[in-house]
Amino acid sequence: MIRQRQEEWRQRVRRRYRWRPWKARRLIWEHDELLRRQDEWRAARRERARLIESGELQVDR
Repeated sequence: MIRQRQEEWRQRVRRRYRWRPWKARRLIWEHDELLRRQDEWRAARRERARLIESGELQVDR
């Protein structure tokens, strides 16, 4: 369902910028890059929490 919504969003962007395809490609690329970074950040937070919980990482707060 998420993939379908993302593809529908891409189609809307392509339709909106049909006379400026470079802008549509740029917007889609930026959106995809943001999603990739969010996934990386989420994984990094999980890994950090795991290391703290196992005692391998100390947190100074």
